[in-house]
Amino acid sequence: MNLEIQEPVSAPETPRYSVPWKFIDNWIGVALLIIIDLIIFIITLQSSKAKLAQSALIVLLELAYLLPVILIFAWRRTSWKALGFGRFDPNTLGLGCGLLVGAYILIILHNLLLSFLGVDTQGEEILKVFKELNSPIWFFIVGAVIAPFVEETFFRGFLFQGFRERYGWKLGMLLSSAIFAAAHLDLVALIPTFILGNVLAYVYHRSNSLWPGIFLHFLVNAFGLFGAYFATHYQNLMQF
Repeated sequence: MNLEIQEPVSAPETPRYSVPWKFIDNWIGVALLIIIDLIIFIITLQSSKAKLAQSALIVLLELAYLLPVILIFAWRRTSWKALGFGRFDPNTLGLGCGLLVGAYILIILHNLLLSFLGVDTQGEEILKVFKELNSPIWFFIVGAVIAPFVEETFFRGFLFQGFRERYGWKLGMLLSSAIFAAAHLDLVALIPTFILGNVLAYVYHRSNSLWPGIFLHFLVNAFGLFGAYFATHYQNLMQF
């Protein structure tokens, strides 16, 4: 009687994620981000939000978020393809849209709590800015077009990827989203931005591509900005 010795089946290995830059580069990028945010904060103190939002300067300030990646990638001689400019499964967009619905439920509850406490929400602050704008063109260009591309490149393609390699995707998602929220320099938007950051990071994790996050980020910003513009310029249409 032949007895076959079965080899023990090994547990599936945890997926390994690698990036062509050093882990310290992520924290160098965060340090550069802090410097950039300090500069932006000083500029906003010297000029009103409305005045800044309708000038071309806002474009340069948003593009400044790419500076850490440009410097680090030039130093490491890293290709931009490593950030995730590749193909993706279209089903990821459906997943992302579903997650956004859940995220907005939490954000609405957060905003209701702020309203109950007598604190202006992020939406109310944007409405105030729109009321003072002579022309919203630069605000729209930055918010709906440039910001989704720039912020997804830095916070998801660069930061999240680097943190995911070192800490795993869950902690990497939380950490990159916390930095994403803090970088917006808006206390009332801290929790909503953190929630959205987690959604976008998870979508990146599932797709390993920047494009789904860029598209979802575009939808979020464009919907918010056009809604605010409509609310401030076509109020008569809403009155019966």
